[in-house]
Amino acid sequence: MEIKEDLAEFIGAFVGDGCLSEYKRSDRKKGTIKEIVFTGAWKKDYQYYSEIIQPILIKNFNISGTIKHRKDDNSLRFRIFKQPIFLFLLDVGFKFGPKSNNVEIPKIILDNDKLHKSLIRGLFNTDGTIYKRYSKKYAGHNKIYSNYKVIQFKSVSQKLIEQVHDILLNLKLNPNNIIKTDNAWVCRITSQKEVNQFVREIITNHTYHMNRFLQE
Repeated sequence: MEIKEDLAEFIGAFVGDGCLSEYKRSDRKKGTIKEIVFTGAWKKDYQYYSEIIQPILIKNFNISGTIKHRKDDNSLRFRIFKQPIFLFLLDVGFKFGPKSNNVEIPKIILDNDKLHKSLIRGLFNTDGTIYKRYSKKYAGHNKIYSNYKVIQFKSVSQKLIEQVHDILLNLKLNPNNIIKTDNAWVCRITSQKEVNQFVREIITNHTYHMNRFLQE
């Protein structure tokens, strides 16, 4: 299957929130159950999964999956059990099992510049953050941030963050140098010119992120 922009966005969302799982059946039937599970925050992610990701699957595979609200932790579960999508993700290069610290963007996406923006859109919309930076005034520090926004990607996979950093450079979005904080790797965009460009070109289809950007 040819990977176009919408499927590249789906792959980005999978890298951010998804997992290919296989486990033994709990009933008397033999064999295993295979599923794709996306895990997100209900308030933040429902609109994106129901209005963007689910329609991408319907368009390309005629498969909708199911979106459920887990009220115990107010989370979202988007589950898919159909083989065509398993085969697609396996063909792209993903594997069954828990994500490791080495999760990365598939080569087929990295090698196609036309898919970079869509991939980053799916990854950021599921696993990225936009926030306002604050700074309290203290002795010797005269800079006070006013409505200063930051775009952030964070992952335990150094390889993934390095790939994201390279793609952002390729998109002329000029990210800061990668840093390590706690047990994760972080890539940020702090230049307000590039933050505005990122919002304008990348996250226009995610209501929650757009609202955070527009907050004063």
